[in-house]
Amino acid sequence: MGDSSFETEAEHSERPSASTSTAEPADDGSRNGTALRRWLASRSRRERQLEQTGRDPDPRFTFANERTFLAWNRTALALIAAGLAAAQFLHFNLHGLRLLIAVPLIVLGAVLAIASFLHWEDSERAMRLGQPLHYSWMPRVLTGGIAVIALIGGIIAVIDRIVH
Repeated sequence: MGDSSFETEAEHSERPSASTSTAEPADDGSRNGTALRRWLASRSRRERQLEQTGRDPDPRFTFANERTFLAWNRTALALIAAGLAAAQFLHFNLHGLRLLIAVPLIVLGAVLAIASFLHWEDSERAMRLGQPLHYSWMPRVLTGGIAVIALIGGIIAVIDRIVH
């Protein structure tokens, strides 16, 4: 049996058989709960697969990898908070202009949060397999994104002052 078809007894027993019928119709809440359980089970299987890959690395390296992941997520949260603050508190004569600063900050934060997890997982797998770690593209994207957003913000501020 391969890893993709791995199923625990609890997961198997939760499935209704074709011959079983329920007395009450399922409501939207139970369908959402079932979807959530399936998603969590798939995440759990993926984590088990990573834990079963290779051999356990030195815990110090695992903790360092986790601290790096958390640092990237703090940066992502700061970008999202800055975008929300820009949307609320920047006052240009044209209200839509503040979205040119706010939306890219929020999107950059979301991309960084997802990328940080993928980088953590890739680094953890490489350490478990004794392979060299890959360089991260996140610092370049973050630096470029912040520079572009700052340039756009500066241009908008100058134009807003000149026009009005």
